[in-house]
Amino acid sequence: MTIDIDLKDSNLNKGIQIPLNENPVKKKQKPVKVPLTNDQRKKRNRRITTILLSITFIVLLGIGFLVYKGYIFSKELGFRLDTNSLISSQKTELKKDSSGRYTNILLVGIDTRESGGLLNTDTIILASYDYETHDVTMISVPRDFHVEIDKDVKWYVRINSIYASSEVKKEGTGIQALKRSVERLTDQEIQYYAMVDFKAFAEIVDAVGGVDINVENNFTDYMYPSGNGYKTVSFKAGPQTMDGATALIYSRSRHSAQNNEGTDFARARRQQKVIVALKEKLTSNDSLSNPKTVMSIISSIAGNIKVSEFTIKDIEAAFELLKDFDKNEGNVYSFVLDPSVGGYSLVETKSLESGAYAIGPKLGLGNYEDIIEFVQLAKQYPQLYSENAKIMVYNTGLGFNEAKEIATEITEKFPYLNITFAGTLYQNKQGTVIYSKDEDHTGTIKELNKILDADSKEKPEYITSNLNGEDVTILLGQPIELTEE
Repeated sequence: MTIDIDLKDSNLNKGIQIPLNENPVKKKQKPVKVPLTNDQRKKRNRRITTILLSITFIVLLGIGFLVYKGYIFSKELGFRLDTNSLISSQKTELKKDSSGRYTNILLVGIDTRESGGLLNTDTIILASYDYETHDVTMISVPRDFHVEIDKDVKWYVRINSIYASSEVKKEGTGIQALKRSVERLTDQEIQYYAMVDFKAFAEIVDAVGGVDINVENNFTDYMYPSGNGYKTVSFKAGPQTMDGATALIYSRSRHSAQNNEGTDFARARRQQKVIVALKEKLTSNDSLSNPKTVMSIISSIAGNIKVSEFTIKDIEAAFELLKDFDKNEGNVYSFVLDPSVGGYSLVETKSLESGAYAIGPKLGLGNYEDIIEFVQLAKQYPQLYSENAKIMVYNTGLGFNEAKEIATEITEKFPYLNITFAGTLYQNKQGTVIYSKDEDHTGTIKELNKILDADSKEKPEYITSNLNGEDVTILLGQPIELTEE
């Protein structure tokens, strides 16, 4: 509480005025103590009590207001006050899937264009935390990916319409319906979900001072939605700091004709990039320990976010997981279920009988067998599958059939990678060699070496060209003969 005193009008000013023509220095007189009467003493005690009670009331009122606002806010989010969690001394942990290795979270972004009515989900990402490797895997589902409207109902719609169509039938069921669709598509058990309005997302980015993004390609979108029409937006390649509005445009643009940036798949990759950048900003500058930033974030998401039910223990566990991720220098790996995923073998674009554009499994609508296998492999070997290297295997002395058998073994262990047996290159070379043309495929070399136990990871002198231009080369020669000294 702040009390303003006007010295010109206050009675405090009377009695301390000093005439300019008088000497201000006077001999101090010793004050004479006059004992208080009983009535004066009672009045003084009453005044002190009143002041203390007033201060206590103000403090309690403030605390009560915060508790009330916190309760209302947390109730809207899905917070559940669990008295057992308050007194339990057990270690805090988030829910995990049945394997005990992963916590899976569905991240959903809602379209915020002011078109009225229920809105479609613009971003759908399955994020998984691996407690063994401390890595995060993000798998984006394109908005036009077609799934069945419900279990055992062979009526296929764009997955981004599942939320709205379910909400029309019964309010409050949309996010659960979308969660079930993603679980069927990926065969992953989802423990938590969070759906955020993009307006709130932009405000959160502003609250942390913007995000640092390395834009890969120049592109211009002449049809970015704006109000009832469109506007032109452009981005130049290179590192830059984006405010909330710019980051939102960057992550949502999908009509550029340049550098293949005008697709839902490119947009999904940009969305993942912005999410990672926001995570980096939150954890790199102690934003979460800054009360002003935290209050700005809370103000932004209040009423603009829906999350699954959680307790105080879940909140504690989430912070512990974040610390675990940073302490172990975990990595974030990103995938998009687009036609290029899994060596172009899983997903295809097609036109339905109605003429509608659709994205779906190559095995046919509703058949997710291959996608489910890929998702599991991507979570188990995220670096290997995110590098998506072109791998060529050559016989350089081991023998044609023997080398081909090893190439088949590698392909069977790591399906959906681009692995080719290229036949015989030499017949008299020794040793197993695995090497890469650059440093972008260290994860691939690491996993292949577990199978082959290579004698060398350096390009041998007898290879004087780039061969077939592959990313990773495997040379299978005769076993090295050990000579006695």
